[in-house]
This record gives sequence, structure tokens and C-alpha cells, in this order.
Amino acid sequence: MNDTHSLAEFTLRGVHAFTIAAWLLFDFIVYWLHFKVKDARADLHERLERAHIMHGIDTVVAYIFIGTLPIGIALAWLTNTPLFSTEWLNWKHLMYGLIIVAAIVLIPVSGTALRNLEAMKKGAPNVDELNRQIERDMNRAMPWVFLIWTLIIAMTLISVLNIKCPHCHQLIFG
Repeated sequence: MNDTHSLAEFTLRGVHAFTIAAWLLFDFIVYWLHFKVKDARADLHERLERAHIMHGIDTVVAYIFIGTLPIGIALAWLTNTPLFSTEWLNWKHLMYGLIIVAAIVLIPVSGTALRNLEAMKKGAPNVDELNRQIERDMNRAMPWVFLIWTLIIAMTLISVLNIKCPHCHQLIFG
């Protein structure tokens, strides 16, 4: 393997690892923010500000989530690993598919909170109902969030346990 190929593979692995780490970090920030957003006793302006931040971070997370797939495909191509050729990679594909399902379930949650809080700011008469909807939707989202985190961690462990020594072509942890 030439030095250019090794550098490209190392760089792509680093970018892939960075995107996964950023994904988890940003997801955790959204999780932390949601507590104040769903707290009906908190100041409306603070809740609305945090909901805007959550929505923005969720947008970044969506781009990172979408970007991990082509980076992973490029890495598989660069390492000459056909996409459906190994059991560990097939497990990662399955988990990524489950994350897609969970993400589809989660898409409306931050938007609902933001929309409801904006309505409250404009003087909506049904504040209690809007607050209940925010809390209900966010509480229903939590199992899906935890599923995504679990799957990301499992995919990371699968990847780490299948890293090959660049010079000996044997699994490092195998």
C-alpha cells in the first residue's frame, strides 16, 4: 500500500470517526436542551430560545447523519471492502437502517415544540394544551433517542473491533 493511499484511508477514517463523535455530541446537547423546552414552568422566552437552538442543532445532526453514509461507502471502497461482503458491515447497515426509522419518528418533535412555543408567544389561548403536547411528544421521543445512541455506540464498537493492522492485515482486536 502506497503512502498516498494510507494517508487517504487514515484521513477518511478520521473524518468518519469525527462525524460519528459530532453526531453523538450534538444529539446529547439536544437531549440536554429538551428538559428546559418541555418545562411549562420555565420562562417562555428561554424555552423558545432553547427550542430554536435545538431545531438548529437537529438540522446539523441531520446533515451529519446523512453524511456518514457516503463517507462510510467511500471508506469501504478505499479499503477494497465490498459493502455487503462481511457480517460486521451487514450489521452496521442494519443498524443504520434502524436509525433511519428512528429519525423519521423523531423529525416532527423539535418542530412541534418550536411551533407551539411560537404560538404561545403570539398569545395562543390554549397554552396548557400546547405545553402538554410538547411534553408528551418529547417524552415519547426519548426511547427513540436512546435507541439511536445505543445503535451508534454498537456500530462504533463493531468498527473498532474490526480495524485491521495496516501492515499485517490482521484484525487488531481479533
